[in-house]
Amino acid sequence: MSKKKVTKIQYKMIEPFGPSIMQGKIPDVVFKEFENCINEVLEKKQDNHGEALAGRIDDEWFIDEGYFRFSILGPFLDNIVSKYAANMTARAASNGMIGKLEVDLDGSIKTGINTTRVSGWVNSMRSGEYNPIHYHPGCNITTVFFFDDVDEEFIDDIIAPIQTNSFAYGKDVHKKGTTDDGVLTIFYNSNHYYEHGQWSIRPKRGDFLVFPAWLSHGVYPFISKKRRRTASVNYIVESSDQNLSFGLR
Repeated sequence: MSKKKVTKIQYKMIEPFGPSIMQGKIPDVVFKEFENCINEVLEKKQDNHGEALAGRIDDEWFIDEGYFRFSILGPFLDNIVSKYAANMTARAASNGMIGKLEVDLDGSIKTGINTTRVSGWVNSMRSGEYNPIHYHPGCNITTVFFFDDVDEEFIDDIIAPIQTNSFAYGKDVHKKGTTDDGVLTIFYNSNHYYEHGQWSIRPKRGDFLVFPAWLSHGVYPFISKKRRRTASVNYIVESSDQNLSFGLR
């Protein structure tokens, strides 16, 4: 494990519904160390985390805190969660939910926010496995990191291809890598007029997400010879401003 300088993190804040989601790319130097970390965890299989998780997945393993504390991974994780919290603080201020923000000389927001890492684990999903709709208790902010592309090369066959071809919008509209197979969906509400109740992302190697842990989310099953590897890390985020809350835990 080593501590190297983290390059600038590319991300954007999206609002597909009420709560914001941070969507970004893991810097190359961090991704290399993170992938080495999860591969080592998957190889050692020392601490089974499956009994504490909702997934219908055989390979769910706890990531020891030492992987984060003694490497570049810990500062990177703390950084993106703090950035997410700062963006949510700015959003709350712009909507009049909290008072005027104080700004440091470098332009960064003085948030009065404290972040505490709670737990982390890796999922290695194989063909036919899935993650049912669930949320993460005991925290209020969660993260997801993707280590494999789920595209036409990843998917060997579409689940229920005959039914898929019978959809009213036309035969052969869906090809491998274009259906919901292996996709992560985050749920906020039922669909209403002028708004969406859910948002989906097709995993791309190196992508990451940060979002409220109370948002329900799940992963659809897929057919593939390859593994779909992800990692998640939970946080407790608290603010010194009594009018600003990141959710119960």
